Amino acid sequence: MGILCKETHDNIIRFAPPLVITRQEVDWALERVESVLGKAKEN
Repeated sequence: MGILCKETHDNIIRFAPPLVITRQEVDWALERVESVLGKAKEN
């Protein structure tokens, strides 16, 4: 399971979450985004 996103312009990532989403789902998604951005920063 992952997160769909689209890059826009030079430094913007666009997310399109569902209109109905729980706090737990938002937290789950943010944890994944933080993890990926942390790995990208290391490289």
